Amino acid sequence: MSMKRNAFIIPIIPILLFSCSQPQHSFGDYEIVDAPDRICESAYQFAKLYEGAETEYAWGGQDPLRAIQMDCSGLVVMCYKYALVDTKYSLLASDMTAAYMHENAATPIEKKDLKRGNLIFMGEENSGRTTHIAIFDRIENGAIYFIDSTQKDTNNDGIDDINGVTTRCYPENDKRFKGFGRMKVQLLLD
Repeated sequence: MSMKRNAFIIPIIPILLFSCSQPQHSFGDYEIVDAPDRICESAYQFAKLYEGAETEYAWGGQDPLRAIQMDCSGLVVMCYKYALVDTKYSLLASDMTAAYMHENAATPIEKKDLKRGNLIFMGEENSGRTTHIAIFDRIENGAIYFIDSTQKDTNNDGIDDINGVTTRCYPENDKRFKGFGRMKVQLLLD
């Protein structure tokens, strides 16, 4: 295990131990609200930790430890789970696909209203289907920057030059963007 990966895992262990002992807010009264800005920012910071931990892409993965393998929706779910620790908020579901989040677990927002930690929904250029999700970072020089987990051979040489959690960007008007959203969460009422 690399030193970089150890630096990520050691601070996460207390969070995992604590969060595993916390009940999911599945009982009692709750209301569904948009995640507050501080939760979105926290989720973004956890995504940066995953990026620094040399996380590998694995379809269906939501690995909190070990060789850290996860897919795009697993990254978003895990980052928000960590961001919600020790709050009165919980996710609507503990495992969600990109399409499910787009349709059921996010409030649509305009590109101009994006804030760090919001969600970006993507898919194939000529399709209306959402097949990929990322965490918004910033808009700069006509490009939208985001953190995601993917595996791609971008130069068609047979070798995946992107494998895992990285910060990437596409032009603002790229047809792969299918929408933008703010994660919905459950707020436990007292």
